[in-house]
Amino acid sequence: MNSAPVDVAEYLMSTSVVERGGDVTLGLPALHFETLNQATVSWCRDWRAEIRMTDVNAPPSAPQVTVGAVDFVHVQVTEEAPHRPIADRLSLLGIRAARFGELFAAGRLEPGLDENMDFCDGMPIWSVLMILTAVVDDVLPESKLRAWSVAEIVDTMLPTTCGMVAVAATDAGGRHRRLVAVDRLDPDWSDVGLAGIPGHPGFLGGATMFAHLGQAHTALSVVNDQVLTIAIST
Repeated sequence: MNSAPVDVAEYLMSTSVVERGGDVTLGLPALHFETLNQATVSWCRDWRAEIRMTDVNAPPSAPQVTVGAVDFVHVQVTEEAPHRPIADRLSLLGIRAARFGELFAAGRLEPGLDENMDFCDGMPIWSVLMILTAVVDDVLPESKLRAWSVAEIVDTMLPTTCGMVAVAATDAGGRHRRLVAVDRLDPDWSDVGLAGIPGHPGFLGGATMFAHLGQAHTALSVVNDQVLTIAIST
């Protein structure tokens, strides 16, 4: 039986790795989902997906290595009364979640977005995924692992054509009311298939009824077969 997963920094300092010597090569990325249960209502769930990899040169009993995590919130919207206080609920989850409140009104997407032909073709959106943070440990070499993890979450959590995903255009903690300069945009979001959300210049997103998200997920699937080598200084 494998050991419990360990953080990458802890793993690199473990006795087994130090005694083995040489670089550490990680592969086989996978996500481990767990609900954080801070939202406390069935229609609004906060989640964390840990990014775990395997040391390809270690024995089978070696633990998985946690190299990053994505925190996100999944909300189900409805037209039924009483209207769900989505913005109020998000505000209870901290500033990173609260900033998404401007996307909602009266228990569903705000009208300018909900009826936008370019963003969702005027079709109703019933499921909204909001990415709060997505972090990969900087001890790893540069890769598409962060974008891959978000694309995997979108594919897992939004299996229908009635969903959308939203992220802050930059990874700052505040809300952006003005257009965000191109050189400040998070570069991973275009790889996930996200574009500007009409009327909300501080956010990027995408609707599942269009092919962009699925195409991006397919393109990023090459990450499944890649390995990342961490050079161990001696």
